[in-house]
Amino acid sequence: MLTRKMLVQGLPALWTERLVLRSLRQSDYSTLSELFSDPQVIRYVNRGSQPTPIRARRLLNQIRSSSAKLDSLHYGICWRGKEQVIGITSFQHWNDQNGTAQIGYILNRSCWGMGVATEAVQRLLQFGFDDLHLWRVEARCYEANVSSQRVLSKIGMSYERSLPSFVLHDEDDEGSESLMDVKVYSMYREQYARPLKEKDLQTLVSDKPQ
Repeated sequence: MLTRKMLVQGLPALWTERLVLRSLRQSDYSTLSELFSDPQVIRYVNRGSQPTPIRARRLLNQIRSSSAKLDSLHYGICWRGKEQVIGITSFQHWNDQNGTAQIGYILNRSCWGMGVATEAVQRLLQFGFDDLHLWRVEARCYEANVSSQRVLSKIGMSYERSLPSFVLHDEDDEGSESLMDVKVYSMYREQYARPLKEKDLQTLVSDKPQ
């Protein structure tokens, strides 16, 4: 089990078939600043009535601050063999005493629709349960954010409840805003472990001599 004291030395790199998730570097912040300046990318992130550039700076400052204090664990998402980050995936509000965290991601629009978010978030979820020994992971998204709901369903998280009437401002119409529910998804340790146990059981059955 990795402890907070151990992670002060740095986050371990996490690998998938196509991606590497790594600690954020100082040189990444200019790339992230450009990424967060895309209104479509942060449409459902860090909501507020301020213009996109102000929200982007606020989000960047929050990432710097929470990373330094290990309140959140932020990973840069990169293609294997590439150095430039194409997004981030994070455990926010990490509570190592209670074993809880909130998972999220932000991805460059050029990588949408390629399964990158699912692959990255799935790997972070595995890291959370296997290495951080989390008890519960939560995720939240606006009801209009169908793509994120699809990602959360694919990685096995379950819809739990809705938080009603959050204000959503329209990026294309500064004077327009609407009330929209936020959906809460979750996964518990036993839910994560169950498919692995079933897979092991299937392997035992298939390996049984005829």
